[in-house]
Amino acid sequence: MILIALLACPLLAAAVAILPALGRAAVAWAGALLTGAAFLLSLVIAARVAGGGVVSIGPEESLRADGLSAILALVVTGTGLVALWFEAGAGTSAAEPEDAVSFRRYHALAEMFLFTMLLAVIVNNVGVMWVAIEATTIITAFLVGLRRSRAALEASWKYILIGSVGIALAFLGTVLAYFNFVQRVGATPFALHWTVLTRVAGSLDPDVTRLAFVFLLVGYGTKAGLAPMHTWLPDAHSEAPAPISAMMSGCLLPVALYAILRFKVVVDACVGTAFTDRMLILIAVLSVLVAALLLVRQASYKRMLAYSSVEHIGLMCLGSGLGPLGVTASL
Repeated sequence: MILIALLACPLLAAAVAILPALGRAAVAWAGALLTGAAFLLSLVIAARVAGGGVVSIGPEESLRADGLSAILALVVTGTGLVALWFEAGAGTSAAEPEDAVSFRRYHALAEMFLFTMLLAVIVNNVGVMWVAIEATTIITAFLVGLRRSRAALEASWKYILIGSVGIALAFLGTVLAYFNFVQRVGATPFALHWTVLTRVAGSLDPDVTRLAFVFLLVGYGTKAGLAPMHTWLPDAHSEAPAPISAMMSGCLLPVALYAILRFKVVVDACVGTAFTDRMLILIAVLSVLVAALLLVRQASYKRMLAYSSVEHIGLMCLGSGLGPLGVTASL
């Protein structure tokens, strides 16, 4: 039940945000407090996992938190708590819309952003994970274009366009993974559970598995801000409200990398680690080099932070391709 409670916190905060009877301060503090509750639940989940167990609920562990999920849940709720708590404590923020309707929409979307990222990291079904990450694109597109200026709308449109291409490629990779499973194992109700895919990985077609991973790496790599699919990131970060920009850098990019790592486990069990390691190292080195070259040319500090995020996610990707010690360093 604790996993359901974790997901319920941002959903409840989003529902509270649209209540017309509450004032601006009440909406902001309700969101911050409920995000704080989600962070405390994440700590409890992490403690249980550290004790040597996996927290799960539902048929075939439909919601499941292991060590990696617990870390990402802490990252998402912790970053969200800091961003929303600071905003609530600061009172009326320049990042917030002035009119009441836009203000409520802003806070509701921010909480739904947290919900979709939490769902992505604790759901066992990779199809639902794809839906959750796709939902982050839709939600954050509205948040990036919140100011409705020409630059904000352009950044939002660019984000939608590039992000949609990436998520479409990730969808194709997910479909290939399902096709591979059905062709080799047969159709089952839980064919897209990553734990099931891992168990039967030795029976999957190696060539189809490699092809699926390429699509998934490019697709989710776009959402993670890996070069050369990173071009949406500087514009989106520079136009998004500061709390949303923080959550995009601190939460969304690692969540997209999380999706890649989940599939890496399946592919490694099928074809060995050499293939995925080479792919990750290649795209990681490219990301670090591109970010380092472009970072020093930026005048806006938010664009500098965006390229810094590209570099950081590149370093995490590099560690993930260097074996167990590298993965530990990345985390």
